[in-house]
Amino acid sequence: MILRDIIPHLDKPAVSGSLDTDITGLAYDSRLIGPGIAFVAIRGTHADGHDFIAKAIELGAAAIIAEKAPAEDCTVPWVHVRHSRTALAQAAATLNGFPAKGLTIAGITGTNGKTTTAFLLHHLFNSAQMRSGLLGTVFYELGDGEQIPASHTTPESLEIQGLLAGMRGNGCRACVMEVSSHALDQDRIYGLPFAAAIFTNLSQDHLDYHGTMERYFDAKVHLFQVTADSSKRSALIINGDDSWGRKLAQRFEYTGRVVRFGFGVGCEYRAINVRYDMSGTTFELEAKGRSFLVRLPLIGDFNVYNALGALAAAQGVGLNLREAVKSLQHAPQVPGRMERVSENSRFHVFVDYAHTPDGLENALRTARALRPRRLITVFGCGGDRDRTKRAKMAAAAEAGSDICVLTSDNPRTEDPQQILDDAKAGFARPQKHAIIMDRREAIQTAMQNAWDGDLVLIAGKGHEDYQDIQGKKHPFDDRKIARFFLHQLKAERAAEREEKDAEREAMRGGFDRPDRPAPPDRPDRFNR
Repeated sequence: MILRDIIPHLDKPAVSGSLDTDITGLAYDSRLIGPGIAFVAIRGTHADGHDFIAKAIELGAAAIIAEKAPAEDCTVPWVHVRHSRTALAQAAATLNGFPAKGLTIAGITGTNGKTTTAFLLHHLFNSAQMRSGLLGTVFYELGDGEQIPASHTTPESLEIQGLLAGMRGNGCRACVMEVSSHALDQDRIYGLPFAAAIFTNLSQDHLDYHGTMERYFDAKVHLFQVTADSSKRSALIINGDDSWGRKLAQRFEYTGRVVRFGFGVGCEYRAINVRYDMSGTTFELEAKGRSFLVRLPLIGDFNVYNALGALAAAQGVGLNLREAVKSLQHAPQVPGRMERVSENSRFHVFVDYAHTPDGLENALRTARALRPRRLITVFGCGGDRDRTKRAKMAAAAEAGSDICVLTSDNPRTEDPQQILDDAKAGFARPQKHAIIMDRREAIQTAMQNAWDGDLVLIAGKGHEDYQDIQGKKHPFDDRKIARFFLHQLKAERAAEREEKDAEREAMRGGFDRPDRPAPPDRPDRFNR
């Protein structure tokens, strides 16, 4: 493709230099520049791409797309645009042949529940013979079964367009996408035609980036505005039990396309008679005058919300609701979301991604409903993130648990001890709980002190297979660590049983020594 082919799809660009320059790709990282690659200078959170234009030219950039005009002596084709991020999205879509046009795209946003809702909806699409890709926190999947490790919950627009092109090449007809507030604020989804948007909930998170809850909420609103503008038939699926969700629904009532889900009587998709145990959840779904029995192999009220959102979106884009309900009973386990890692053990162990006060409260409420003898919670708080939620997380953990073990999560570039100090301030009874900085030791301590019938919840990292310490990611998977200690405890318990059996056998041997004479024969007193 040549630069001339890209220019018509940009928003009022001013161009200098040859329009017949060959463009084989785009990059917003100057280190990835090479022959045929156009450099797009975008402004990031920690760096401004405009500061690396000279480096990109030195490395042989085919063209520059930027928000500032070129210097007079510039010899490289230059495209001056108003917004580099939207230009990146437009150029990436053009280079990839506008792959989104052939896909039914569903976007999911909210503080908690995005990943599980995305997995459920992805499963419903595939079960309906509508091959679907998945972009989310755990991994990216392009419809061929191959899982690509996720760099971000929602990648940059350049990566999104490339991934959508891959889905189209694999015969996908749909894409389910988690949409983060950062992505919405940074126009990463610019130009995507959403057929459905789902709002799960909103609670305190990412205030280190957004500053206030109102600005955090406004970022979420953007997805619904984009979806409402995409098509007159697009579906706006909103949690009607969430206070921010009700505010969002009111804002878009004028579209006539708002569908609420929840437990409240005003919800078009409503769950009643919810029951759950270690194997999953059952509930009755009341939807548009009909009733369905839903079986879900996940536990917790929050997963009922996730299932409701997925079902509402599925019908909103044309899937058969009855078939979707039937398919839900075969939904996959979502990695690190109330994932049970204990089988045939004397106590239960679950790993969950809960890393906000609200998320932790929900996970603990679910764990408590399973009626454990005691509930032991291992949790921590991430570094370089909102410090104000740390004490709130400790308060939530203490309120919902019998015993807490406060430990490190991903300290990133912060001092781990300072994070622990910030969090433990939320404990009303700190002497009742353990504070162990080393996460592996914390998990081991919780499990070694668990009694029969207890439940150990390891919260915060979920599916993550690393621990971020001072900018380096060290291998660490809560699930693998928990399974290792479960295996170790089982081995120790088996050894104890063998030792006791040997002791009992030795005691019995004392009554049957071969040097003692055999007792005399005696007649059977019952058959004289």
